[in-house]
Amino acid sequence: MRNAQRNARRTAQESNARGGGRGGSAGGPGRGAGRANARRRASLSLDSILETAIATLDREGSEKLTLRGLAAELDSGVASLYWYASGKDELMELAADEVIGRSLRENQALDSAGSSSPRDFAEFPVPEPDPRTSQQTKDALLRIRRLILCLFAQMMKHPWLAGQLIKAGPDGRNAFLYWETAGQQIMRMELTPSEQFHASVAAINYATGMGAEISEGIKELAAEQDREAGAREQIREWEASDPDQYPFIHSVLGVVGLLDHRSEFIAGLDLLLSGLERQTWTGSGRSAG
Repeated sequence: MRNAQRNARRTAQESNARGGGRGGSAGGPGRGAGRANARRRASLSLDSILETAIATLDREGSEKLTLRGLAAELDSGVASLYWYASGKDELMELAADEVIGRSLRENQALDSAGSSSPRDFAEFPVPEPDPRTSQQTKDALLRIRRLILCLFAQMMKHPWLAGQLIKAGPDGRNAFLYWETAGQQIMRMELTPSEQFHASVAAINYATGMGAEISEGIKELAAEQDREAGAREQIREWEASDPDQYPFIHSVLGVVGLLDHRSEFIAGLDLLLSGLERQTWTGSGRSAG
């Protein structure tokens, strides 16, 4: 219902922008100026609204985004935004869905170019599949990995995105398409329908959940006056803990300082996909073909 209302508003706005609204000759100065303002408001496109909203979110965060402030940046009235969104929450959903669409388009472009990873992750080697893994599953795993990395690349650019996806769920058109795109690759694997569903949920939840955790860390680091000093202080606190009580923490201290957000995310992703790969070896969902 909400999407239908949104589409109706957009159709009406586009009709007005093309001159499909009420016609008539110009009246006095007041009436003529009113029609000019109406045309200016109607010509405000959803693309321009979302571009400005995303830039504002990147710069100031979701807490400071307001429809009034956005309208001021667009040199327009707040009422013009209600053609597309009923309020801030819906505007945030639209902005997030637009960014997800960008990740889908990047994934398609990389597929056409024969690239296995986005540019930001090109330095990380793709794990070698096990000999027991079918060629079809190998290809599907590669495609899922690239799809998730494309989304995470957008989360790195837009730290507000992951939290919004957790809040909104797969309601947007592109969010729904993203789940479908991942699911179509999982369907190619030797898994039962139940295993396919849980695999898709695990993959999407890892992307958004881990993405949100890392995005929050990025925002906290951005607030630090000296990021490296803050990281060193954290490690010193861990080093000061009791090694008898926290033996694992002390065993990995030498690794912690070597990790960054990308390597942290991709290591977990590869672990998840290797578990999915192992699940296909049982043949419980192996199809004839």
